[in-house]
Amino acid sequence: MKEQLKVGVIQHNPVIGDVDGNLGKITKEYRQLADTEPDLVVTPELSIVGYPPRDLLHRAEILDAQEAALNDLALETADGPPLIVGAAVRTERDSGAPIHNAAIVLRDGKKSETYHKRLLPTYDVFDEHRYFQPGTDPVVVDIADTAIGLTICEDAWQDAVVTGTRRHDESPLQDTAASGADLIITLSASPFSLEKPSRREHRFATHAAETDCPVVFVNQVGGNEELIFDGHSLVAVDGAVHEQLTGFESSTTVVDVSVGGDATVPTGNTETRATQARKALTLGVGDYFEKTGFEEAVVGLSGGIDSAVAAALAVAALDAENVYAVSLPSEVTSQQSIADAQTVAANLGIEFDVIPIGSAVEDISQTLDANNASLTGVAAENIQARIRGSILMGIANQRNALVLTPDNKSEAAVGYCTLYGDAVGALAPLGDCYKQLVYELAGVFNETLSSAGSSPVIPTSVIEKEPSAELRSGQADEEEIPAYEVLDPILEQYIEEGETISSIREEYPDHVVDEALRRTTHAEFKRRQTPPPLRITQKALGRGWNYPIAAAYDCLLDDH
Repeated sequence: MKEQLKVGVIQHNPVIGDVDGNLGKITKEYRQLADTEPDLVVTPELSIVGYPPRDLLHRAEILDAQEAALNDLALETADGPPLIVGAAVRTERDSGAPIHNAAIVLRDGKKSETYHKRLLPTYDVFDEHRYFQPGTDPVVVDIADTAIGLTICEDAWQDAVVTGTRRHDESPLQDTAASGADLIITLSASPFSLEKPSRREHRFATHAAETDCPVVFVNQVGGNEELIFDGHSLVAVDGAVHEQLTGFESSTTVVDVSVGGDATVPTGNTETRATQARKALTLGVGDYFEKTGFEEAVVGLSGGIDSAVAAALAVAALDAENVYAVSLPSEVTSQQSIADAQTVAANLGIEFDVIPIGSAVEDISQTLDANNASLTGVAAENIQARIRGSILMGIANQRNALVLTPDNKSEAAVGYCTLYGDAVGALAPLGDCYKQLVYELAGVFNETLSSAGSSPVIPTSVIEKEPSAELRSGQADEEEIPAYEVLDPILEQYIEEGETISSIREEYPDHVVDEALRRTTHAEFKRRQTPPPLRITQKALGRGWNYPIAAAYDCLLDDH
């Protein structure tokens, strides 16, 4: 057994379904690493097709293309190091799911051993039992005189708890170590959430200690629709992480793994939640545009904090020349809001226009009045939001661009948004950010985008302004919904932490909790029709939030 193993890591950013493109990237990166003469090279989980491929896996053409890609990659290893690659492969069984989530060893110009993922996540954003047949046995292969055990993603999360119970009863990593592994490789597509990098460090350091095996964790990077993958591939030895790749960017490098030796000084992820959020959301926005083939973003810049931060994210991800902002003031829009929007646009260096909508609001109101269909209250106010939505979408169509909605998680949770109005767009970059985090992001952007000695890109007047939908004169959010400093922790306990209503009531007044959560249950139909939120928490209000629309569960709020 070698005491020091050189492992080439391809921290890969795939395009889902682009088998040929992904093959080209992996081939290029493999050749680059092969020149450094590593003992082996590893890619993330399902790296040829990208994760999550979802129902693309039901298409025979995709599986055929992966098989061909594996054959091409195998040929690369004829004169190079072994390559362990993640792919979906057909099963040989007549019943059950027709494919495996697999790690395939390619060496000496051909396919060698194959490991089938044993633990299949089916919770939150994961639905692997829909597609995959679970494996049953550990696989240990000999490479460079070292016994290397293969595992895939969820295999390393067997002890995690969901809804109060452990997900799985078996431990593939322990089984792999017991089968004689000197080193464990984990291919992964582990999506990001706030503070997850540090949680992963602890997890894999613990695995290395408990299995008495070094563990190499190779993770996907990049934004794939709602999901953001942060990379942060790492090496854990003797209960400590001693090498980690940079997060939120593709990386191709060789790591030295001590097998039976001493670990170096541990690393540690110390970035703030807001800094992590800024990096993740910037990656998510950038990859969403690149992978869907769009270059320009359109942002409705209201002069408020949400649209200012959404515009800053767009600039960070796409550059200023690819962001167009427009202010759409009505008769009730304050001059301060227009001025703040102009200032934000100027500070960010983006194209900006003001298009008044007062006459459009008046025309529609008169049309309704003439047909005895006059609208009052919220119905009348929302005419403004829907006119804005139509204009933004029209501009986006004309410019072949995408609209970014500034809707945040606090507002989305309680339905404080207008369908087909302020919630229009292709993507909600702040859709998994509570309002208080939006303010923290404004601070981070003022630190990172403002030049030395200049005014902050998001001015103090925007940050200190009382939040308002500004659909009527003098309107304030706190007149409509609980104050955000109270609303946000209530929602976080209910959504992310799954706390019971009675336990939340112990910290906050009953009527405030009941109002917040009743609005949350009644807003499900709105959330189902709004753009996907970029997921940065452990429970976003997107594909992992699976509550019914046509239902009545106000009983959750009843005293028992």
